[in-house]
Amino acid sequence: MTGRTTKSATRAATDLSRVIASVLGEARFPIDVEAWAVEVSRQQPDPIETIQKVAIDGFDGMLRPHPKRRAWQILYAEQPRYPGRERFTLAHEFGHYLLHRQDLQSGGRADAAPGEEAEYRCLPLHNDRWKEQEARREEEADTFACHLLMPFDDYRAQLGDAEISGALLAHITDRYGVSLTAAVRRWIEFTDKRAAMVVARDGFALWGRASKAAYRSGIFINSGLEIPEKSLAGMGKGGSLATTSRPTSLPSGVWTFARGSEPVKELTFIAERLGVSLTILQFEQYSGYRLEEDEEPWDSYDQFVRPSEDR
Repeated sequence: MTGRTTKSATRAATDLSRVIASVLGEARFPIDVEAWAVEVSRQQPDPIETIQKVAIDGFDGMLRPHPKRRAWQILYAEQPRYPGRERFTLAHEFGHYLLHRQDLQSGGRADAAPGEEAEYRCLPLHNDRWKEQEARREEEADTFACHLLMPFDDYRAQLGDAEISGALLAHITDRYGVSLTAAVRRWIEFTDKRAAMVVARDGFALWGRASKAAYRSGIFINSGLEIPEKSLAGMGKGGSLATTSRPTSLPSGVWTFARGSEPVKELTFIAERLGVSLTILQFEQYSGYRLEEDEEPWDSYDQFVRPSEDR
């Protein structure tokens, strides 16, 4: 995704976040996305008239225009066990409304068949289905949701100088009403530390993301990366989010990446019901391998949302 489109999504979320802060102050968290989506859209000639939870398999969310008048509807998947995911999906669809509805008003997607209803239906990530424009819009909507729900300045203030731990992440997820995965990914995006996150199932990485500092030192996460047997994730440790959890120091030789291995601090959470683990890796700061300063991190999450020619 280009810097220009990233900036537009970030700016839209930041501007709205400032308005919410001026009205509600500290009481604004977690953000009531539904209320603000209705309030903000009410000032437009094509407001959001309906926001509705639905139970449809294989469906995350949808923004679609009213068939007979200038109005919009947001549908999002009902996730009673995961309210944080519901809030993020709703914020994502609200981002589509603010950033992309003009595309639909001007005739729908460029690849839509004649007579096909113009809508943004957001499905789980499938890189073989996505086209360039869809990928760009989805990443922009994700960016908007992250910045709206977890404003950078407030998130950093919550962290202070504290070490990332289960207790701190519990506070973050509770404050912003988001999932653990969303909270960790947000931290990875802005931290100046050498850190990475790995989401895995059955002993292999589903996707991962490295911070800019980690990526520039040669650490990136490949989809299909085998989880080391001697790691906490590999041994099945970690359990559910606990207030006493702390990173565990592991020696060099446990986690190995493209440019070798080094000591690391690992913090792992395991969702037994889903059979998925989330691992946070933190490396020591050092001035070792460096990549180009302006090169953007690429990892196995980005392979689902970047244009095919960039892969």
